[in-house]
Amino acid sequence: MKLIIKTGMLLMLVALATSCKKELDKDPLSNPKEENFWRTEGEANKALVACYAKLKEPIFSNGKNQSGNGLYWEALSDNASNTSGYESFDVVMRGDHNSATGGIVSKTFTFGFQGIAACNYFLANVDRVPNLPEATNKKMRAEAMFLRAYYYNELTQLYGDLPLILQPAVPGGDFLNTPRSPKADVVTQILKDVDYAIANLPQLAYTDGRAVKGAAIALKTRVLLNNERFAEAATTAWSLIGDPANPFQLAPDYAGIFFGAQANNKEIMFSVQFRAPDDFHSLDQIIGGRMSIFPTVEMRNAYEPNDPRRKMTIFEAGDPWAYNKDGFKQTGSTAEGQIPYTGMAIKKWVNLSVNNASGATLSDQHMIKIRYADLLLMYAEAMFESGQGADSRALKALNDVRARPGVNMPPKLALTRDIIRNERRVELAFEGLRYNDLIRWKIAAQVIPQVPYNNAGAKRKFKSYLFPIPLGQMDIMRNVWTQNPDFL
Repeated sequence: MKLIIKTGMLLMLVALATSCKKELDKDPLSNPKEENFWRTEGEANKALVACYAKLKEPIFSNGKNQSGNGLYWEALSDNASNTSGYESFDVVMRGDHNSATGGIVSKTFTFGFQGIAACNYFLANVDRVPNLPEATNKKMRAEAMFLRAYYYNELTQLYGDLPLILQPAVPGGDFLNTPRSPKADVVTQILKDVDYAIANLPQLAYTDGRAVKGAAIALKTRVLLNNERFAEAATTAWSLIGDPANPFQLAPDYAGIFFGAQANNKEIMFSVQFRAPDDFHSLDQIIGGRMSIFPTVEMRNAYEPNDPRRKMTIFEAGDPWAYNKDGFKQTGSTAEGQIPYTGMAIKKWVNLSVNNASGATLSDQHMIKIRYADLLLMYAEAMFESGQGADSRALKALNDVRARPGVNMPPKLALTRDIIRNERRVELAFEGLRYNDLIRWKIAAQVIPQVPYNNAGAKRKFKSYLFPIPLGQMDIMRNVWTQNPDFL
């Protein structure tokens, strides 16, 4: 029987008035009562593992029998198109969504607050463990606070004002009167959590899936950029970039970051890790066959001439392809689906040697959430936007990304906003960041309507800079919450 702990009436706003259970581990020894749990460091660790668990929902990253569904976020931006009905990504892509839309509109809200609930449960109970060394307690709390900050940042970027929940809900609690706190207050709490994480996580290279200090610094930089606190973001990023003890560096194999060279990769700062045969997915095989999410012409054209990242990121006509001895084209293909109407598919993340459209091969490829190149580019952006773009450190950060071995693009002579934004686009393509970038730059309303979503050239609509609060939650909280303006 699996180890289960009751988390009580969690205010995760999925089932506000129901009790919930959280699965922690695959190989438990017993099913103890709540009052008998929290006796050992091992039990505390099982509860901490639960805080990471929601990152394995396919909407956030990937999951068992799944094929890289977190990549569908790219189709909300100008980087990709989507011909699948999976979790209503296509509806949001076209701008046809509303508060009753399911899939990512409702499930992102649900899963994010489930992750927050797991963190709250851990933080409220870890002090119950007898004789837990103080240093261990602080490190474990720092991991949970890093994760709570991560979940809240994702949610507030999508939904704006949120209920600020820092304790587990209890039976009889006044949870039905919990208001949505202003986004600024949510961000204040996010930064408080991530500052604790920075102070108490180890300064180590990232290896085992557990958050480290560098990941927390990069997350704080991202949060500050999201909220236009540019000078603070620059200072935060430099606290790691300029540190002689910085354990992170750019990897010499760009393609290997995503498949083939992930183990102990010093560029990866935080990822969702998998371990076959019990914990697996099929992204590295099946995206090569299904191709229901694929690059736009606009994405292809964003690359400068002779940028090798284009060929490492996008399948184009004639490229070597395991599904066809004659290269990437439909005639002679053994793939399960049609090549997209753009004549391109995603190559980043794909195992180029496997011909297995069914996805039966078990992959434990890790899904990257933060890497060092992103931090360097965030630093360059923060310096530029805070009026420090002429500082040689800012230009060097961007040019270091361009000059990595295997890419070797010529250096830029000066920073401009367009150069920085385009470098982010091509370096970080299909890593799930572009939509957030367009939102935080406040240019989504101009960019998205220019992008077709089908072979007939039908253009997308841009509906709102925020998702609607899911209708089911609004029905429960209708006397307390007001819906986001574009969905009233």
